[in-house]
Amino acid sequence: MKGRFSLFFGIEESTPSHITIRIFGIRFNILRSAIKKQRAEIKKYYHSFDSADKIPPASGGLRLIQCANAGFLDEFQKFLGENNLSYWIDFGTLLGAIRHKGFIPWDDDIDIAMKRDDYEKLIELLYNKDNNYNFELLFENNKRNKCFVKIKHKKSKNLFIDIFPYDFYHSKLNDKEKFELSENISLYTKKKPLFGIKNPFKLRQRFRKITDKFILSGKKADENLQPALFMGIDFPHKWKNKVYDYGDIFPLKKIPFENKCFLAPNDPEKVLKSIYNDYMKIPNDAYPRHSNYLDITEEEKAVLEGFIK
Repeated sequence: MKGRFSLFFGIEESTPSHITIRIFGIRFNILRSAIKKQRAEIKKYYHSFDSADKIPPASGGLRLIQCANAGFLDEFQKFLGENNLSYWIDFGTLLGAIRHKGFIPWDDDIDIAMKRDDYEKLIELLYNKDNNYNFELLFENNKRNKCFVKIKHKKSKNLFIDIFPYDFYHSKLNDKEKFELSENISLYTKKKPLFGIKNPFKLRQRFRKITDKFILSGKKADENLQPALFMGIDFPHKWKNKVYDYGDIFPLKKIPFENKCFLAPNDPEKVLKSIYNDYMKIPNDAYPRHSNYLDITEEEKAVLEGFIK
């Protein structure tokens, strides 16, 4: 009876924010109670203020992870500089820098972007897990055609950086052409035939061929011409706008984030508006999603505090 019952009901998996259960073959994602309470607290501020910049910063374990990740990014940017690789903060990290001068109160990871050539060079440097650096390279592939790079600290599961590649187009584009290119990119990020490819390197090769043939039309891109650039199809971004003018991103400039300075797009407000529209307003589903801040061991805590010091 017990075995038969387990066929109809059971916990399948869990993430830092959700527990997934199965009831009569139907899967339900249930938000953890502590996360649910935190989301409710954030919503109180949503009703009290017109913008999210009034929400107080995170506290406790979440704040510890945020501050440590800022230190981790600082160490990583020095590593990139030593290897002549460029980057810029992007998405939630860029949003936090502009709106909060640091982390979004409910955010718990780092997002950066890299030019395709530098992105590929980084993979070559860190692919071997036994490398002499503190950084371990992981491929995030969750069967939804995602295959971007995640950099994790070798001694901590809560110190990580998501890295998203950008490709140069072969020419400059007007607004209509950028819209059409974004639509074309969306078509290929939604396609399903790639599901059967499990090897991340083979998947990346497939993405490269699709980009060269169907997005660049076989034409070579030349950064010296300051062409448009677009979000790589390695990650199926939901954002409507996926294309930027060269001058939106370059030259990169340093902006403050958690009492440190990191490289950012040349026009961060324009980039944020293209992604989030009204980027000063709080979203309805604001809560921590990535780190295990509710269950930090003493050993993990010591690693995190080391980055803050």
